Amino acid sequence: MTFSVVNGNYDEAARESFKVNPNSAVSWWIAASYQYYHRHESLLSDECYDKMAKYIQKNFDRMSHPHLHLISKENLEAGSLYNLKASEYPEIVKNSSEMLVRELLIWRNKQ
Repeated sequence: MTFSVVNGNYDEAARESFKVNPNSAVSWWIAASYQYYHRHESLLSDECYDKMAKYIQKNFDRMSHPHLHLISKENLEAGSLYNLKASEYPEIVKNSSEMLVRELLIWRNKQ
């Protein structure tokens, strides 16, 4: 699946992924958290990030995702994954989010 930057973020891509698979909110939220807290890049708007946290919180016990264990209900209550160390993120999250950032930087340079 190809994700496009629109208005400087991946909100639209995240929403489209969510429509197909609601569990993708976990992927986007973890990737956005890694980039924000450890790489100082924003993949999603604050509004989109916060809405995902609320959705995950509301549906936590019904969700199925291989990285859901990285998120606690307290994280969701705070709306933040700030306490997760960079070394605790799965490599797939780091690598995929870095690819998204590269595309975001290309988009910014064209503006």
